[in-house]
Amino acid sequence: MEDNAPLVPEGAQVIEVRTAAIPHVVPTLRTIVADIAMRQDFDLDAVEDLRMAVDEACSLLLPAAADGKLTCVFSWSGRRIVVSVSVLSDSPEHDDDTGLSWQLLTALATSAEHTVTPEDGRYLSRVDLVRESQAAGS
Repeated sequence: MEDNAPLVPEGAQVIEVRTAAIPHVVPTLRTIVADIAMRQDFDLDAVEDLRMAVDEACSLLLPAAADGKLTCVFSWSGRRIVVSVSVLSDSPEHDDDTGLSWQLLTALATSAEHTVTPEDGRYLSRVDLVRESQAAGS
């Protein structure tokens, strides 16, 4: 997965978590992003939005995890947090990006993108989220 690794801005701090693709790990990922956001002085609404966005991204990808693994990369610099959640799937088909979950996810993040790329006979399905603090300009 290294060739398709998420782009991390130079100077950004990074945490990468590789875990089983099971619903029981999602609360831990939500806690990590909330901790990062609080330490970066995001307001409480933005912290909760990030928690829910990570939850939605995982919900979209967990069913497609062919090898039972999920990778979540958190990177942050200043007032910007980027989260990339990815799994390897057997099929390039994925949930519709126009569904309710995707609409919720895009409402919670400053930007969101879902990509599917070939990877060693399988497909890397990744959701990239960006959340910027409302006070980013100050």
